[in-house]
Amino acid sequence: MSVVSVIVLGGFALAAGPFSGSWEMEIGLSPQQTKPFSAFSSTLNAGFTLSFLTLTSSSDFIIDGWLWQEFGLCATIGFISFDGGMLFEPQSGSFLYTQGILTLDFNPFVVRWYSAMTGSDSPYGLNYGHVLDLYGEIGGGAFTFESQTFFGADLSGISFTQTSSTMTSLLLTKTYKTDPTISPMTCDICFSGEVLTFKGEAFGCIGLTSTTTFSTTGFDSQEFELVFEHVFGVPLDLTLDYYFSLQSASHTFTPSLETDYGCVKIYTHLLPGSGGTITGLEIYGVEFSATIEGTTFRSLSNLNTTDYVITTPKYGATIELKSDADANAHLYYPQSDWEIISITTQVPPSGWGVIFSADTMFGTSTGLLFDWDRTDMGVTADVGGLFTFNTGVTVDTTGFTEWRIGIKLRW
Repeated sequence: MSVVSVIVLGGFALAAGPFSGSWEMEIGLSPQQTKPFSAFSSTLNAGFTLSFLTLTSSSDFIIDGWLWQEFGLCATIGFISFDGGMLFEPQSGSFLYTQGILTLDFNPFVVRWYSAMTGSDSPYGLNYGHVLDLYGEIGGGAFTFESQTFFGADLSGISFTQTSSTMTSLLLTKTYKTDPTISPMTCDICFSGEVLTFKGEAFGCIGLTSTTTFSTTGFDSQEFELVFEHVFGVPLDLTLDYYFSLQSASHTFTPSLETDYGCVKIYTHLLPGSGGTITGLEIYGVEFSATIEGTTFRSLSNLNTTDYVITTPKYGATIELKSDADANAHLYYPQSDWEIISITTQVPPSGWGVIFSADTMFGTSTGLLFDWDRTDMGVTADVGGLFTFNTGVTVDTTGFTEWRIGIKLRW
């Protein structure tokens, strides 16, 4: 409690002047376990702004200890800006990653220089690289072009992950944009590749994307993507993809339906056959939502739990292929869950913003009435935007399994 008191008092002390930040904490209590504390997570963010310069610090804690430590620096002077950050693993004192982005904004043209490095104690070993990104718009955004030149790095993203003995948390993974591990270090600035992208739209219904790639040995590939929207005036889109390389050429035909009708959305996948034919239609999900006087009802049904999953709200609360969710590190509910029904109600008394929510999951693994799996209920109250309190409980087939309590302070 003494540590918590120091943090809280320190936060109020920093409220005056150029200091800003937030502190959020959540604990989980499990009545059915021998150890009452099942989860703990905390993040302390602090910032110091002076004229054009902002310094930031972010510390993440879980029940296993101090998880991550990040430092950031942002600066803006006219059309020039810089955004940089460093990541450390506090318990071992290891430097893991640093990234810096220098931007020159000559609207509608933007020049960015990305630099990144991984530490010798990181899972990737010592690596560094750079990316030169040139972006521009023509015709008010109707046509765009982008050139990305790689010098030992690209913008595919890089992630750092830690494990916990007791919990699954979003805090366990840190993801950054610049990946300096795409090629071995042979010199300070060595050409690794180039990607040229041109996008445009014609007649309000045809989208064109041209992507040209180069490797260290020269030309690598050329790809053209044509998207025909609302073909024949119906919600049918056709995508033609032509791919050329030095030794091969191919084309693909991908039809898709637009099936979002406001309160009802149908998740579909058209099954293409040979010779540009459509052999079938797969309906793998149905979503219904409605809002009446501050109360929102939402139902999400996964009709194919073999191949698809329902992602958590942090990742859109949507239905997507399990393979895509795994590849993009999206968290999702157990694959056996085929239905989620959510109710959210906003209650605005004087000075408070109170939200009540209830999420009920149904799964194929329980064998109970209606396949009921569990229900999460929670209440969130916000006071003037400076203090937020939330609490929630989870009830599943074994009974009352978890009680969550969380707070967030801002200054």
